[in-house]
Amino acid sequence: MNTFAESDRAALAACWHPVAFADDVRETPVSAELLDEALVVYRAAGTVHVARDLCIHRGAALSKGWVEGDELVCAYHGFRFAADGRCTRIPAMPEVPISPKLCLRKYPAVEHAGLIWTCLGGEAAHPLPDWPEPTDSGYRFLHLPPQVWDASAARAIENFLDVAHFSWIHAGTFGNREIPEVMKYDVEPTPSGFRMDYPYLAANPAHSPLPEEKYIQRQMGYLLTLPFSARLAIAYEGGRRYCIFDACAPISAKRVKIFFSVAMNFDHEKPADEILGWERKVLAEDKPIVESQRPEELPLDLSEEFHLRFDRASTAYRQGLVRIGLKP
Repeated sequence: MNTFAESDRAALAACWHPVAFADDVRETPVSAELLDEALVVYRAAGTVHVARDLCIHRGAALSKGWVEGDELVCAYHGFRFAADGRCTRIPAMPEVPISPKLCLRKYPAVEHAGLIWTCLGGEAAHPLPDWPEPTDSGYRFLHLPPQVWDASAARAIENFLDVAHFSWIHAGTFGNREIPEVMKYDVEPTPSGFRMDYPYLAANPAHSPLPEEKYIQRQMGYLLTLPFSARLAIAYEGGRRYCIFDACAPISAKRVKIFFSVAMNFDHEKPADEILGWERKVLAEDKPIVESQRPEELPLDLSEEFHLRFDRASTAYRQGLVRIGLKP
C-alpha cells in the first residue's frame, strides 16, 4: 500500500536515501524498506547493489537468498541473477532459454559516508550529503544499529535541527535547564539545504563521555541536506571535533528508519560502547516526544502550526521540502 501522496512519492523518489550501513552489508543480502517498497541490498561483482526484494517467479523475498560468485541466488527455486539483474540460470530447467523479462528491478546504489544509498526514481535530482569525516583517517567512525521510529522522516529531522528543545527533552544528558533561552541565530541557504551555527553551554553530568566539567561550551555547526539528512559538527576547545550524522529513510509516510552515526578526532581508545551508549540515551529522550507529535506528517503549510523566532531552522526546513517538490 502506498502511504504517500502520489506527488510527494515522486519528489522523494528523485532523492538519495540511505538503506543500510555499509559495514552491515557483507556476504549476506540485507532487507530494507523505503517509500513503501521492500528492497534487497547486497554486494556482488565488486560493488553494492539495490533491487526490489522480489523474485517475480513466485514472489519470494530475495533477501532470504545468498550471493554466490557474482550472482544473487533466490532461496526458493535457486534462480540466479547477474549483477545487471538478468536471470542467468533456472536450475529446474537448465536448457530452456531464459526470457529477458525474468530479471530484477534494480535501482542506483552508491556507497558514501559509511552508508549505502539508493534513489528509487532512477537518476537523482539532488546530491548526496557532503560528509567527509566518516572516511577521514583522522576520525573514528562509529554507528548505532538502525532505529525504527513511529514518526515521519521529516519530524525526526526537524527534531534534530531544533535547538530549543535541548534544555527540556535532554535535561538528563546534556541539556542545560539554567539557560533555556535560545540565542538569535541565522540560517544560510545552500544549494542542497542550509547551514547554521549555534553556540550552546551544555550541561556535563558525571556519566558524560566528555571531560568532567559541570558545563562545556559547544560550538555547533549544522548542515542540512534535503530531504532527510543532517550533520552536526561540534567543536570543543583544543581542536576536538565531534560530528553527529542523522540520515533518515522514510519507510512509509509515518514510519522512519534512522541511521545514526558519529565521527570524532579524539578519544580513539575510549570503548565504543561508552560513546554509543551515551548517544543511545540522547535518542531515547527524543523518541517518545517525536512519536507523540500530531499530525505524524510534518505540516508544510506554515499556517498549520505556530512559529516563533527560535523556530527559524524548522521553518527553513519546511520551506526546503516544498522547494524540492513536496506539497504543503
